[in-house]
Amino acid sequence: MYSSHLGLAIAIVVALGLAAVLAFIASLLVSNLKAGAQAREMAAQARREVQQKMRESSMQDLRPLLASLRSFESSEGASDWPIRFDIRVPHEVVPVFGIEAELEELLSKVARYAAKVMSPGTTLQVSARVESGQAVVHWRDLDASDPSPPLARFLEATQAAGHASARVCERIASRHGGRIYAAPHAGGALGLTLRLPLPGRTASVAG
Repeated sequence: MYSSHLGLAIAIVVALGLAAVLAFIASLLVSNLKAGAQAREMAAQARREVQQKMRESSMQDLRPLLASLRSFESSEGASDWPIRFDIRVPHEVVPVFGIEAELEELLSKVARYAAKVMSPGTTLQVSARVESGQAVVHWRDLDASDPSPPLARFLEATQAAGHASARVCERIASRHGGRIYAAPHAGGALGLTLRLPLPGRTASVAG
């Protein structure tokens, strides 16, 4: 009698253990299926975003986009817009393949941030050039006495408005295969640099 009860108990324990193992395996399979489905959905979403960007993108010349920044000085009024622009662009086209509205938004946000942090009456130089297979835009405060002026700390902005604008600019640069970061140029004070790949070039942009 005792041995039969013992055998039954062992069988029950083995059965429970097997059931637990099977349940664990089933949960792993379900998790893997969910993870696989999520990965496929993320990949599909990425493909849709790329396709949308391709539909919305066209060949852009950065020179007229930069030149349009001068409209801030007239549209905002002399008393409302506190800084001046020094726009430097080459005679040759500075081409990028991108979304015009997003590039304009990036340039506008940097200009508005500069107007908030630079001293009234000072000059924001905005230059564009082609360099090493990249379209390069550089902003710097020509009147800055600090080697690391507030303009260069745009991407470190902690105030809500500045932080949000910085993150938007980073996303736009990234969507166009480039990046925006603090850097000096031509021996001047630390400023901001935007690098975007030229059409037909790889999207990897080095500093």
